[in-house]
Amino acid sequence: MKKVLLLGVAGVGMKRLAEIYIALGYNVLGIDVKENETTHYLKGIGVDVNPKEFEVDKTIDKIIFSSAIPADNPHLLKAKEIGIPIERRGEALAEIAKDYKSVVVAGTHGKTTTTSLISEILSKKFRVNSYIGGDHKQNKRFLPLAEYFVIESDESDKTFLLFNPHIGIVTNIDRDHLNSYNWDFENLKSAFFEFMEHSQTVVVNRDDQTAFEVSENLQKPPLYYSIKNQEAHATILDYSFERDGIAFIANVLGKKSPLLKINVFGEQNLSNSLASILVGRLLDVSFDEIESSLRDFSLPKRRLEYKGSVKGIHIFDDHADHPTEVEATLKALKNHFPNASIIAIFQPHRFTRVFSLKESIAKPFYLADFVIVLPIYSAFENPIEGITNEKVFDWIKTLNPGKNVFFASKFEAVADLVSHIAKPGDIVITLGPGDVYLAIDSIMLKLRGEK
Repeated sequence: MKKVLLLGVAGVGMKRLAEIYIALGYNVLGIDVKENETTHYLKGIGVDVNPKEFEVDKTIDKIIFSSAIPADNPHLLKAKEIGIPIERRGEALAEIAKDYKSVVVAGTHGKTTTTSLISEILSKKFRVNSYIGGDHKQNKRFLPLAEYFVIESDESDKTFLLFNPHIGIVTNIDRDHLNSYNWDFENLKSAFFEFMEHSQTVVVNRDDQTAFEVSENLQKPPLYYSIKNQEAHATILDYSFERDGIAFIANVLGKKSPLLKINVFGEQNLSNSLASILVGRLLDVSFDEIESSLRDFSLPKRRLEYKGSVKGIHIFDDHADHPTEVEATLKALKNHFPNASIIAIFQPHRFTRVFSLKESIAKPFYLADFVIVLPIYSAFENPIEGITNEKVFDWIKTLNPGKNVFFASKFEAVADLVSHIAKPGDIVITLGPGDVYLAIDSIMLKLRGEK
């Protein structure tokens, strides 16, 4: 039995890799600084987590590490010393994908939702495996004999270029993760062009100008989806935003759909849905099967996730921190709840990302009525000179004149502020990939008067 060691095994992506290797019959070891629900779960499925008196030796066939693991990690250093193969998470995933018809989702925004949707739709007709960068039911199993493998890829470390997709999807191309591309947007665009070239069939969002421009240089013509351009291969004929989701009719590859309903919010998710329907139709999934998939679909956790209501105040959570994502999330709430005031609780993510975005981080908060800014979530990064909590607060305050902007150093302070601001009918939304969601319990307790 082959043995694999996963470093940073409690991360979402590494947890999924552990599940896959267990299903493939590997002896899986995992190491993480955290002991939590995830490590408890992994132990329950057979992963040997944080084994005592453990040493790296040649009984291990390979070591896979997450982006949170530093280069001077002693296990990595020992592996290099004795010649054990080392792979990044994306490298390991690309190797596994070679045994399946891969449907690979790339893009700066919308990957997790689109991957989840495609997985749901294809599973109505095929044996399908999924690799989703979020907590979703399609991630719960892995079938070694499946036909398709639907994968959320990662451009942040360039590992999306290791795939040769049966179908490649590009949702959009935005200025993000530029630290991996010498801070040059042209380098990022070139990488996406390479991804498209690797794909047997490529599906591109016609509404994203950068993705469209990159795709125009391809040797083989892509298939386009658009919620605005009726000449695309998949378009929206009619739609309405409702309090519990979106109702719409699509035209896909020349055929009109029945009325479709999905429990998601906003234009971005309408676009993600259309991309997924186009992929389904390319693989001959019927509209009836697609309608059933959409009706039963639930978003992955932390993707505009409804957390509950207290005294008529509705609370949502979303992982967005990039300004394009934050703007899409706040617009979605405005579209579905046009008369509500929005209280946005924002936790900036990573010093490198804030350094890259600078003042643009403040742009989307014109859509909020109140903004509460938390300290930067470092995600193990070292501080960068000039990138401070005070600077982020100042950008948001200065560039959104007339808005109510507050700084809160702790979640308890957030709960206090919300309890004084919020009134029945308002929307509270936590934003950021870090641990801002942990503020929700404090907020709910405070609003109930229990804290």
